[in-house]
Amino acid sequence: MQKRVITALIVSWIATVIPSLGACHAVGVTSTGDGSGSNWSNRMKSLPSTLTRGDVYYLADGDYGNYTFSTANLNTTRITIKKAQAYDYGRSSDGCSNDISAGWNQGTMGAGQANWGEFFGSGNTPQPGYLTLDGNGKSTIPGCGISPTTQTTPSDCGLKITARIGQDSDFDIGRNNNDGQHRSPSWTIKYVEIQGGGDANNGSQSEEAIRCRGACDDFLVDHVYFHDSGCDFFKIPWTTSFIVQNSYIKQNKSSSTCHGQLWYSEVNVSNVDFHSNVIQDIQGTGIWVCLTGCQASNFAIYNNVIWRPSGSTRPGTSNGIFSCINPGNRCTNWAFIGNDVINYTADYAGALGTHCDGNPNTFIWQNNLFYGITPSDRIDFQLCGGSLTEGNNTYLNSGTPKSGTNSTDIIIPTGAPNPFTDWPNVVFTLTSQNANWTGGQALTAPYNVDFMGNARPGPDGVWNRGAFQYSGNTSVPAPPTNLKGVVVP
Repeated sequence: MQKRVITALIVSWIATVIPSLGACHAVGVTSTGDGSGSNWSNRMKSLPSTLTRGDVYYLADGDYGNYTFSTANLNTTRITIKKAQAYDYGRSSDGCSNDISAGWNQGTMGAGQANWGEFFGSGNTPQPGYLTLDGNGKSTIPGCGISPTTQTTPSDCGLKITARIGQDSDFDIGRNNNDGQHRSPSWTIKYVEIQGGGDANNGSQSEEAIRCRGACDDFLVDHVYFHDSGCDFFKIPWTTSFIVQNSYIKQNKSSSTCHGQLWYSEVNVSNVDFHSNVIQDIQGTGIWVCLTGCQASNFAIYNNVIWRPSGSTRPGTSNGIFSCINPGNRCTNWAFIGNDVINYTADYAGALGTHCDGNPNTFIWQNNLFYGITPSDRIDFQLCGGSLTEGNNTYLNSGTPKSGTNSTDIIIPTGAPNPFTDWPNVVFTLTSQNANWTGGQALTAPYNVDFMGNARPGPDGVWNRGAFQYSGNTSVPAPPTNLKGVVVP
């Protein structure tokens, strides 16, 4: 699994730093000149439904309505849809074989976002693979350009999808292909904002921020800002590799009409990787959930911050962080390692650990740091006859855990020190070196670096629990990825 993850990240990194040398096209909300897209004075109106492989489509600011693509899924030549920015708008130095810079106006074309109401495939045809949606941002904090709780427009998310009330999916690949036979390989989505319909969109429909019903393989989500889903954020029935990194995922809604979750797996899912993300106010069944004929293996969830802001009254999850629900479903090798869980709650007095209701499951639960969990909640592990590797976790001012085997947990129900520099104001670094959050289990890659790319153990030989290795630095620097697929300071 680790080799697959690293390979996918290397491919993505190369695509971002090596000029494409493909033909570039200028695209706007309205056309000008001859509308050919040969430059900004002759920009085309909106994206054509059929895109040319190997080409790059630069988008100016504006609202583009809904987009339906019909590009054939024929080969591995990549298509790139990119937001035009002041520093990258289609010159030869930007990697274009043709220069489209004539007529460029930064104030009207490169000062805001390019927004769609919905982005989706159509019909029952295979959807295109090898496609990049690039908002063309530079920010290195999770998401793209804003910190959590800030309500300003994240301009570094150059591309945006804004759902309407009643919309059941924001970004839909393989719209009518709920069969796993119409696979869409090698998508990359980065520096994109996806805004759901919010609490009002929790109705008879099931809103998902990203839905891939035909199957998405080797899918990379990097520096994306997801927020206000009416139900779920990801609904992925089939995948052989799906990575979510350096992103900020904020707030969904759950009710008896539509049970929410962060990740919803069905059928056959393998090699899912979530790391270095900030995840806020997830409510519903669970956070990572497997149900409806689900066979899911090799989930690596590490170096994330899962939190509820101070003063929030939004409920949490009823069936655990990991939920493998209904007879017949199976979760194999699901790992929850080196994460921070802060001020969280289990809805309906449920458990915050793992839940199953079917076949034997195998879970790994190590080196996590819990702080301020609702006292009536508990850390509980249900295995349905499977196995648990559990230990070296810290629970501070939290519900008493029901520990698994080989546990070296430090359990302090009340009066524990606050480990974080200023978590209510989104500074999650460790405030000091303290025995209550040292003593992490030594693990190999990818778990031997922290959220910011600091090596584990640190220079002092100490391995900290949670997402951050203590370094004496309370700032939160940018986490870009390097060729080895890890974050670097």
